[in-house]
Amino acid sequence: MHPGPLRVGTDAELAGYRARSHLHDGRVVAWTGSYDVPVAIDAEVERTVPAALARRFGADGFWERWTRAECVAKLTGRGVLDLVDLMAGGPDECATGVRLSTARLPDGIVVSIGTPGAEGPGSGR
Repeated sequence: MHPGPLRVGTDAELAGYRARSHLHDGRVVAWTGSYDVPVAIDAEVERTVPAALARRFGADGFWERWTRAECVAKLTGRGVLDLVDLMAGGPDECATGVRLSTARLPDGIVVSIGTPGAEGPGSGR
């Protein structure tokens, strides 16, 4: 999946979109593309990883892994805490049945987009 149509704005500006993610600074990232299949997004502003999370999961690529795990959780109904293997770099996310794509937007925003139906190892990276 192409990271495609994403928009950053206020909650009020993007209220009409189903797939949205709220950033810690009050901005919202929304998927503005097709909803032919279920779509989940998660976004974070890249910043210092909290120490407890860095000790548990490592700091390298943390926000990419975190947003990808959040998308899997949203599409499968699993809690992020159930996805420790994915966060720790364990089994490929394709084993979850979710196709993932991750992009970087201006202002240090890391955003992942997920849809059902992985196509194979490393799909969508």
